[in-house]
Amino acid sequence: MNRAGVWLDFKEANIIKLTFEEPIIEHIESEIEPYHVVGGARSKTPWGPMDNVSESKALERKKQQRRRYYESIIEKVKEVDKLYIFGPAEAKIGLGQAVVESNYPVNVVSMENADSMTLNQKVAKTKAFFSKERFPIG
Repeated sequence: MNRAGVWLDFKEANIIKLTFEEPIIEHIESEIEPYHVVGGARSKTPWGPMDNVSESKALERKKQQRRRYYESIIEKVKEVDKLYIFGPAEAKIGLGQAVVESNYPVNVVSMENADSMTLNQKVAKTKAFFSKERFPIG
């Protein structure tokens, strides 16, 4: 039985795959650009406002970047039977939806809120979640 935990936010993801020996830890950078309005187009009125910004292009770009980020995470956990997703913000919800929409038989067991953690804390939380009390082996 393959089990893994994924801690993620919109900056990075840590994938913790549990094995019988040591856990395998992989790190993925998101490459999602921070969005802030810059510049704009001058209106036709002389000395008019410069607030004509194409926000839809920026939002579509961010949507595509998130989609690629989730796909790169799913590619790393596609052989996993049970997946535990945790982290701050709403990135975990988007990953959960992307896993459900994918064609891989990955079962999302749980999604939980978690603050920023050290790598050792993430590994410990994943091990504790998949402890023998919750999911016995065999």
